[in-house]
Amino acid sequence: MDTNYTILMAVMGMEIGGAETHVLELAHELSRRGFRIIIASNGGVYEKELTEAGIRHYRLPLHNKKPANMLHSYLGLRKIIKEEKVDIVHGHARIPSFICGFLHKAMKFPFITTAHWVFNTDGILKYVSNWGQKTIAVSDDIKQYLMNSYGVPERDITVTINGIDTDKFSAQIDASDVEKEFGLENSKNRIVYISRMDNDRSLVAFQLVQIAQELDSEIENLEIVIVGGGNSLERLKQEAVLVNAEAGRPLIKLTGARTDINQFIKTAKIFIGVSRAALEAMSAEKPVIVAGNEGYIGIFDQDKLDICVQTNFTCRLCPASSVERLKEDIIRLLKQADDSELSRLGSYARSIITERYSVSRMAQDSINAYRSLLTEKKLLNDAVISGYYGFKNNGDDALLSAIIDNLRLYMPEIKVCVLSFRPKETRKKYGVCSVNRFNILSVLHQMKGAKLLINGGGSLIQDATSTQSLLYYLFVMRLAKRRGLKSMLYANGIGPISKKANRVRAAKVLDSMDLITLRDPDSVEEIERLGVKRSDVILTADPAFTIKIAGDERIAQILEQEGISKGARLAGISVRSWKSHGPDFERNMALTCDYLKNKLGLEPVFLNMQYPADLRISLSIAKKAKERPHIIMQCLSDSEMLGLISNMEIIIGERLHTLIYAAVAGVPFVGLVYDPKVEGFMAYAGQDKCVPVNGFTADMLCREIDVCMGDKAALSERLAAKTEEMRGLSLYNAQLAVNLIREK
Repeated sequence: MDTNYTILMAVMGMEIGGAETHVLELAHELSRRGFRIIIASNGGVYEKELTEAGIRHYRLPLHNKKPANMLHSYLGLRKIIKEEKVDIVHGHARIPSFICGFLHKAMKFPFITTAHWVFNTDGILKYVSNWGQKTIAVSDDIKQYLMNSYGVPERDITVTINGIDTDKFSAQIDASDVEKEFGLENSKNRIVYISRMDNDRSLVAFQLVQIAQELDSEIENLEIVIVGGGNSLERLKQEAVLVNAEAGRPLIKLTGARTDINQFIKTAKIFIGVSRAALEAMSAEKPVIVAGNEGYIGIFDQDKLDICVQTNFTCRLCPASSVERLKEDIIRLLKQADDSELSRLGSYARSIITERYSVSRMAQDSINAYRSLLTEKKLLNDAVISGYYGFKNNGDDALLSAIIDNLRLYMPEIKVCVLSFRPKETRKKYGVCSVNRFNILSVLHQMKGAKLLINGGGSLIQDATSTQSLLYYLFVMRLAKRRGLKSMLYANGIGPISKKANRVRAAKVLDSMDLITLRDPDSVEEIERLGVKRSDVILTADPAFTIKIAGDERIAQILEQEGISKGARLAGISVRSWKSHGPDFERNMALTCDYLKNKLGLEPVFLNMQYPADLRISLSIAKKAKERPHIIMQCLSDSEMLGLISNMEIIIGERLHTLIYAAVAGVPFVGLVYDPKVEGFMAYAGQDKCVPVNGFTADMLCREIDVCMGDKAALSERLAAKTEEMRGLSLYNAQLAVNLIREK
């Protein structure tokens, strides 16, 4: 990447703090490499250092959400971007990135953000965030947070580090200025703690003050130096004054906000802190106790490396810091450890910084993200996936999840865009690009330069739902061909298609497909009846056969939340509203529930595959039953639903994917046939126990249930063997799709 770019970094302020120091060091390194760096912030102690380094700084009130300040900052940033001819805007905090996001929409400049921390996403706060076209996360857990909380696609996230200037933070620097200013004698067993002294950052500082007298009675020549300023500083000073009065000397020294923290670190015997401050102390070869408001890790050594790296030295989700653990580790280092042990810890800490946390690497990570951003127009989709997605239907969600996972198995770098009814939810759930399926301009844009359209699973080519539905999918397939994409029918079910005109339309489009794979033999026969003139149709299996099952702990949690007793014998029931239900459908289902409970000793559990659509009919049936069945009231993921079904003794299912899940789990099932696809799947799976939804009686259904329960072991064994075969055929779909992409 050429270095003749002007990069504007927008940050809340340039006071002392981890994010601010990150920006400071990044700006220095990028400037040294030839980039022109401009910083906009509310200013602070580092402003002078930036100016001395030739980095221009604009002061704007980017530090809070006051409407007047945000408007001032919006207008100021717009002026800077225009007048300075900024090439890339890089937001480094929530408020600056939020404002820059609005400017990006209006001015169309390349926009990137860095996530330094996790934010509260409750209520409206979730929407006071704008993530750039590309996002840099300073740790893997923040990357996961961006994907889970905001739906940022994984391919748009770069994970970086907090780069440390190893010359500035070194055991060889001169610290005489601060030693003289604060009377810091070399003979002291000195603890140095550095952090912002704000309410949400100063917990360990207060804990140090709390245990200072106890430590003083255990450790000779003890001295505690606390560096940093903030809204808790005055309260901390008041508590320190009392401790010092009791000790009869300045046992605790508070410096306030400083920019020469490298000198204070140099004077330390041991260091306490988190995040960037901990890394800086490690660079200076100091033994470090990693502790902060987010949690407690303890003395940094080889056994703590993994957890420190995973949390970016923040202690996020670790056990809380306590005075007992803090006191124990301080005494271990300053009383029990000898100089050789302290030296070993310091040397190991320094080696980790030089290997993993250099400023050079941090800058290169940003440069790589800039390069990716500037070449975004070349990052085209490999595949566009069309299907019944974003409608909160567990079966179709399972198809999409399986298709994406299986494609990535054969092509880990694959880039896909999903056409969805709820694209924001789809982006968040699957970490992929997604656009509204009815926004034709967006669909066309995503098809531009793509290689393959995947008509992804399910019974899409049918008019039983409506002619409108069939015409939509045929239109998308024709559109893809006109845009030059290859097209694949991916493990679809075909039919029923009743109207003659629809059959003619479907046959014409299907004849133009590059590849057709179908999930059951009935669909193969139906495509022949349509008159499709091709001999290369491949019989495979539904993608849902590769869905991963949720863990036992999560399933136990769901059962507990739904009030289902641990160890209860369960029978799963899945129903849907359907036009061909007989007049007594609900009454017969209610009688079946009573039979399961009273005659077989099973607890009936209604599983709502499309939420909340299936919930209404489940509730209606439950009201008609004498023995009130359980109803799963929450919307479950595909893996959770599969895990729940695996805990059942039998499944009575109308929804096709309930039956597929039962087959995958090896649970015997009885089908309620509302559509030929249900009967077709059951025949393909080697399970013939079914009744039609129109005209069945409770006695008919209960007889089939009895047969299944009586032959349960043999049925489960046959299903397990068939499922393994189906899984291989299901994966074959993905292999064929990837071959098409790579041939393009």
